[in-house]
Amino acid sequence: MSAQKSRVRSAIKFLFWTATAAALFTHAGMLHSNGQLAAWYYHRAAADGYAINADLFADATKDHPAVLTISQVDKIESLVAVPVKKGDLMPRNANGIIDDQILKAGKRAVVEGGTLKVSVPWQMQDAKGFKFKDTFKHKGVETNPWAAVWNVLMVIFLGLALGLMAEGFTDLLGMRVEKIRHFEGH
Repeated sequence: MSAQKSRVRSAIKFLFWTATAAALFTHAGMLHSNGQLAAWYYHRAAADGYAINADLFADATKDHPAVLTISQVDKIESLVAVPVKKGDLMPRNANGIIDDQILKAGKRAVVEGGTLKVSVPWQMQDAKGFKFKDTFKHKGVETNPWAAVWNVLMVIFLGLALGLMAEGFTDLLGMRVEKIRHFEGH
């Protein structure tokens, strides 16, 4: 094959795998920006209680508790708590559950009429000698198991596309990389 045909072939290979990698990155970025990845992570309620967006009241204190209106909505956009049972789908933008056990204890949050008052949105805990910040975020949620499959496949396809893109680029520059043949003996 002539050098000119080889360069054209290398350029086509490089451009195809560059476009493929760009499409995969765009697809992943769109799923992140439209909230689909978060919906897969915060998929179902793993406990009975109230679905909340813990980011909206992280600064609440005992003196100034966050007052969440108990309401049945599909998307949490303000200080709202949505009643859920174990296994229910989480509303959009929900990132945690305040479960019934916490409400029964009444130390961090209580239900009063049609509201949920959160006075301790986070606290320092000690477990097995390690201190950690215990928040309502990520608590009581169950992820969509197919999201893990999507993540693994996306990483594999991105790695393949970027690897073949790099191979096309080195071919285009005329830097033929000799492939290692691991299965052959010396």
